[in-house]
Amino acid sequence: MADPTHPQHFRVLLFGAEAQRAGRSSVDVPHDGPLAAAALRDRVADAVPSLKGRLDRCRVAVNHEFVSDTHTVVPGDEVALIGAVAGG
Repeated sequence: MADPTHPQHFRVLLFGAEAQRAGRSSVDVPHDGPLAAAALRDRVADAVPSLKGRLDRCRVAVNHEFVSDTHTVVPGDEVALIGAVAGG
């Protein structure tokens, strides 16, 4: 059970344009237990308003693997948002 006096956080890693727009390479998102990847993405947008409208194009990676929006993220997972990458 989570201690409300010491909220837990998911550290979400940011890369590329998302990191530049946020002005940092990670964001800590509070949680009270497991969370769907889509909900975690929404919480990042709430925490960093400059990313709203961009995160729907980002994929969520958990423990170095892309996951679906319905994937459950649990405390201790390494989470990253990976934006669209153009190449040629």
